[in-house]
Amino acid sequence: MSTTLPTILMLVVGLSTLALAILRRVQSGRSPVVLTYGDDAEGFAGRLFRLIVAALVIHLLAVAMLPASVDAALGRIPALDTPILHAVGLALMTLGGGLTMLSQWAMRHSWKIGIPEKQDAPLVTSGLYAFSRNPIYVGMVTALIGTVMAVPNVISVALALSAWISISYQIRMEETHLAKVFGDAYGAYCRRVRRWV
Repeated sequence: MSTTLPTILMLVVGLSTLALAILRRVQSGRSPVVLTYGDDAEGFAGRLFRLIVAALVIHLLAVAMLPASVDAALGRIPALDTPILHAVGLALMTLGGGLTMLSQWAMRHSWKIGIPEKQDAPLVTSGLYAFSRNPIYVGMVTALIGTVMAVPNVISVALALSAWISISYQIRMEETHLAKVFGDAYGAYCRRVRRWV
């Protein structure tokens, strides 16, 4: 397996997210990135998310540029270190990355990174959001599982688990916010559509 493919896949998703953020800023005059830096739960979640993403990028860059050194330092998880699982991992990274990007674009002006103080966009419940309340996060978790399979070492596992915990926490904060903002409409949506899939 090429050690650069996981990094390339991660960069494609990152660049797509950046492009969408720029587009939304140009269209609305406001940044869709509303992660806070406060000392509250939301600020902590935002800092944790940024830290995990930065660590994942650094890890995948190290794997791409110095594969022998990373393997020597970390070893590989033997049960996951097979060509078939590497290929499945790359497929999951591609699928998860694609789902993440499609879900972000499908939200249109409702898409934000973080929880906005003022909700100025409608609740999105159609398209991919008719099957999962959180298809962006489903895509992210799928890509993270793929990362563990494509780059089977302890750092990949630790980052995937950390991200899953962070995402699970973020989802619950977002659900609380959306329930306050959209009330019964959000409650009905929750009864109709599952959190994950």
